[in-house]
Amino acid sequence: MVFGFLGTAISLERAVAYRAGSPKHPRWAFTAPLFSVIANFLVAVTVLSPLPVEYTRILPGLSWTVSLIILSAVYVGVYARQHSFAVLIQLMGAVIGACSALLWTRLDSDILTPWWLMMLVLTIVGERLELAHVAFIHPVAKPGLVCVSAAILISLVCSLIAPSWGYSLLGLCTLTLLVLMFLFDTARKTYRVPGVTGFMGISMLVAYFWGLCASLTWIVSNSGGLADSSLWWDFAVHSLAVGFIMTMVVAHVCVIVPSIIHRSMPFHPILWLPLVLFTLGLALRFIGTVRVAMPVWQAGDCFNALGMLALVASVITMLARSHRRPRIVSPSVTLRMKHEASRQRQSSASTTRQSATKLPSRHESNTRLSNTTDQLALQRSQILTWVVCTALVLSSFGLLIRPDLATTSAQASLAAPHASASASSASSSSSPSSSLGSTSTEQAGSSGTATPVTPTGHTTAVTISVEGMSFTPSTLAVPAGDSLTITFINTGNQIHDLVLSTGATSGRLTPGQKAQLHVPLVTSPIEGWCSLPGHRQMGMSLHIVLKGGAKRSATSEKADDTSNSTSASSENTNSSLSSLISAAQLQQFAKKVPPYSANLKGYTAGNRETTTRRYTITISQGKQQITNDLSRETWTFNSRQPGPVLRGKLGDHFIITVKNTTHMDHSIDFHAGADAVPNKVMRSIAPGKSLVYSFTATRWGIWMYHCSSMPMSMHIANGMFGAVIIEPAHELPAVDHEYVLVQSEQYLGGSGHSADATRIASMNPDIVAFNGRAFQYDAHPLTMKAKEHVRIWVLNAGPNSPLSFHIVGTQFSTVFSEGHYWVKDDHQPNTTGSEANARAHNTAAGANQSDNYDARENASEDATGSQALSLLPAQGGFVELTVPKKGDYPIVNHVMSLAERGAHGILRVE
Repeated sequence: MVFGFLGTAISLERAVAYRAGSPKHPRWAFTAPLFSVIANFLVAVTVLSPLPVEYTRILPGLSWTVSLIILSAVYVGVYARQHSFAVLIQLMGAVIGACSALLWTRLDSDILTPWWLMMLVLTIVGERLELAHVAFIHPVAKPGLVCVSAAILISLVCSLIAPSWGYSLLGLCTLTLLVLMFLFDTARKTYRVPGVTGFMGISMLVAYFWGLCASLTWIVSNSGGLADSSLWWDFAVHSLAVGFIMTMVVAHVCVIVPSIIHRSMPFHPILWLPLVLFTLGLALRFIGTVRVAMPVWQAGDCFNALGMLALVASVITMLARSHRRPRIVSPSVTLRMKHEASRQRQSSASTTRQSATKLPSRHESNTRLSNTTDQLALQRSQILTWVVCTALVLSSFGLLIRPDLATTSAQASLAAPHASASASSASSSSSPSSSLGSTSTEQAGSSGTATPVTPTGHTTAVTISVEGMSFTPSTLAVPAGDSLTITFINTGNQIHDLVLSTGATSGRLTPGQKAQLHVPLVTSPIEGWCSLPGHRQMGMSLHIVLKGGAKRSATSEKADDTSNSTSASSENTNSSLSSLISAAQLQQFAKKVPPYSANLKGYTAGNRETTTRRYTITISQGKQQITNDLSRETWTFNSRQPGPVLRGKLGDHFIITVKNTTHMDHSIDFHAGADAVPNKVMRSIAPGKSLVYSFTATRWGIWMYHCSSMPMSMHIANGMFGAVIIEPAHELPAVDHEYVLVQSEQYLGGSGHSADATRIASMNPDIVAFNGRAFQYDAHPLTMKAKEHVRIWVLNAGPNSPLSFHIVGTQFSTVFSEGHYWVKDDHQPNTTGSEANARAHNTAAGANQSDNYDARENASEDATGSQALSLLPAQGGFVELTVPKKGDYPIVNHVMSLAERGAHGILRVE
């Protein structure tokens, strides 16, 4: 609709200018805005109709195509009278608009948005070249702009055929065009002039800035499609549409509106309001994009909308302040009329000179030679441009004849935003649909190379919804030769998407959103799935089979299971990463990075009274470098794993604000709270949203908190876990040191990727770590002095493996887990205050005699102890011990194969 509105305005202004500049005052040019208005009306009508989406585009698409073809004919008519570079550039914009309108009948709007934007950009460039032609007198300026405009045409076609690099090429060409315009435009000199001239100069400088931002983002991001979940692509589009195009409209509104309605509209400072709102809105959108802060991003959207309303209100206000005056002609029309009159005078003078018999002077000969040279140069430039335009128009119409090439390429590019998630999901998915051997077969679903299929001309339309962690229906039967339109509605409670093996994708949808996917020709079975990490393994798969064809027999399903097992077994060996995650390499790299601080901060309250404790936890996504050559994607609380350790006492009230700054749904589950209703208190937190979670500590111990979004194992394995320590009402015995260790597992899905869901399901971790990094406490030991008493809180975050916590060479005097003392040192004094200080002083004083320590001195007839603390996932407790002698004591998970994978550290007694 926005494209239609601006297209109507351009067509109307050109029609007025063409009629005013022609001696016959033709009216046929007004059919261009007429068909554009009809197209806008048809869009509004067909959107509300129950027709399939492909039919709702045909009538408005054809109307827009007719409108833009007529507009192109207007430019051809103007060009016949006025051989101008500006008209040639505007003609290219009209050709782009006509091709995009016709392509829209077959392709999605998001794919063609760059085409529509480029039509408007080239129209603005041509208008600027027309109004400020004196500033572009440099011999390189105008031909350069024409050539770059032709290059933009080429890059638009490339963006359809090869989006992986076509969008970068488009960004580069747009950047070159805007830089050329900026170097020669008068805005660089007029922005200091007061009044309308200065306003136009400042507005154009702001427009060039946002246009350059959009171009650079296109070059760098190379997202490959407007359906990209990445906010950067959206920022680039809005920077070009609002920042450049609409700001240029604001700059020239005092020229455009009077030329259309034939009424004067003097400049008024109120026009600064839409300019400021547009700029502020884009600035907020940029901040929201950088920080992945959806509220800020949405605030920027609101300011942009207010800017549009302010622009309309400003125009109405300025018109109300003016008086009707005789019909005026826009500066562009005036320039054309002056140029036409100049050409007629030159023609008359040339005829007079030819009728005379005297020979031309030397000056006249040089002038004629110069004019001849300029004309030849102009003709060469025009011929080159027309050849390029003709080739590109033929290419575009070729895409119309074979739209499957553009559709497949473009839809494949739309899946690019999910490459990371899909890669991890695909690598962890062992089904034949994700293997290399079957991908080619599935993609034949739209190409049909295996068995020739005759198109039926019929379209099968289906609706897919979400129920739990599955698609409903999960199997579709489609007649061979049909085209397929899928309306995907996310009826779940978290973000999902639908990706087909043909490359089509819905993009990530929040609950309640819907999208349509289109397969031009179904010739063989097609697989579909949700590409979010772990969702496919939870059952979010879609099977599209041929109606009347062979169904998925038990034999084939058994073969699939065999393939799954074989692939999973192959991945469990992790041969591709085995050379990068040896224990020696993990230990060596752990020395290069600072450790997670295991020191537990003391009690924050000065008394035993209950209190309210407030925390803010931010969910973020990042990277963890594991070795020099290997990293993994992490999802974390407060950018650490484990998340922050929360500490309180029995009866304390906790109020935690959880903010989700990632691009997918997450949640939080505090085991320390006994009144949290699943899916209500522990509900999903959408991207950019926050949740206030509160609970009262009614039982003491160490409790786990973690993300509870499905699949839970994937979220925990990616780093979304932490500990809450609640002390009892009575004060625990004083100790000299207090540490906290949280064991977790890491299942590598490839360097830079999230966890491998298949390996998680096989319960075969690549790395097991204390506090998020393997062997870090070998490189940075925990420390204490001989004869000091230490308490170590231990939690097993899982998601799968057990923990048998042991410190080699020591015995635990106290062992507590899951609400029960297994061993308790009743001889340990409950020392506090001065007693603890005195004991610490005595311990330090006797440290030098520790080598002569005799355990028999403290032996008791009823003394007992423990060698290990056994914890299953989500269980926790603490141990206390005193070490009499100096040395390095290994901290291990006594499930030794897990200790050898990283659950290992050192307690250094000094």
